[in-house]
Amino acid sequence: MNPQFQSKVYHSILPLLSKLPAHWQIHLASWGRQQFMHNFNQYQPKNSIIPQAKYGTKMWGIEFRAPLANSAGMFKNGEGYDTVAALGAGAYIGGTSTANPRTGNLKNGIALPFIGLYDSKAAINFLGLPNLGDEVLSQINITSNKIKGCPIGWSVMRSPDYDESEGLNKLIASLWLYHNHPQIDFIEINESCPNIKIGGGSIIPRLQIIAQEFLGKRTRKLPVVVKLSTDLTPEGLTPILQELIRLKFDGINLGNTSIDYTNIKPQLNSKDTQLFDYFTQNFGGGVSGLPLKNKSLELCAEASRLLSKLKPNHEFHIIRSGGIDCLADIEESRAHGISFNQWYTGFFNNYARDGDKVYSKLFSEA
Repeated sequence: MNPQFQSKVYHSILPLLSKLPAHWQIHLASWGRQQFMHNFNQYQPKNSIIPQAKYGTKMWGIEFRAPLANSAGMFKNGEGYDTVAALGAGAYIGGTSTANPRTGNLKNGIALPFIGLYDSKAAINFLGLPNLGDEVLSQINITSNKIKGCPIGWSVMRSPDYDESEGLNKLIASLWLYHNHPQIDFIEINESCPNIKIGGGSIIPRLQIIAQEFLGKRTRKLPVVVKLSTDLTPEGLTPILQELIRLKFDGINLGNTSIDYTNIKPQLNSKDTQLFDYFTQNFGGGVSGLPLKNKSLELCAEASRLLSKLKPNHEFHIIRSGGIDCLADIEESRAHGISFNQWYTGFFNNYARDGDKVYSKLFSEA
């Protein structure tokens, strides 16, 4: 089925679906999301969109034809490059993957629980990192037609299925696997997934080991960015950013889905609060979309302010994800010294309206 048609049909029947019990809304949305992504990943748009040259940017010597791409989690197993490249994306990010294969979460009879909160331009998921594992994914051919200006990034994470020390060692081994993948242009280390229990430990000692065992030993130019949650406080950001710069990481991504339900709930449309309460109380899960817009900007602006004080002697970029859904967000990011943006829920909300023109319409909003 054409995913444009599938998306429009689903959104048109939401008023009817909203009358079902919450459990069945989540059951149908979770199943429907999996069917949609299967179709979307194999979809070939009739026309290829090339963003206007004025939107192009460069990071680490890599050309990005637009300052916007999907967030990690959209293409967990390396699918979909040809689809988003044709739509006009400024980059592609695969993963998040882990050293071992994971089937993802199954709870209350629902596999990979998900629900959209459409009146709030938000979503909640409790997917739990389903992926085929790094041994498999580091060997795949992501595309046979890599597009200039649409580089490939990969998101990788320490698996929660091992204790911290073993998990870190396996993560470093995975980093070397992707280092050797000829199509991958940059790596994102995910330190922010709220849908799994990772265990104790501190991020800074982990970063130090990664820097020693991987960053300092790279044999090709492969930028490494660390992704942190929007639930991080500005005070907590400072020591991490200082260490990232000292250790010669190449950037920071703020942030990921949020579990700060207390602050998110007042931002929701009243039509969505009952479903929000049901999902968070019965599944947990991370919230994405519009409620994260202000927090992601606040954290990234603080990172930019700190960066201007710290004055790193190497190229270091700030990436914003969380709540991006229009050109004004991208322009606001640029005004605060943010180099690049990622979207997920915003992409799908815009895709339901604009279909194959999702990028071209966004970049013609001015």
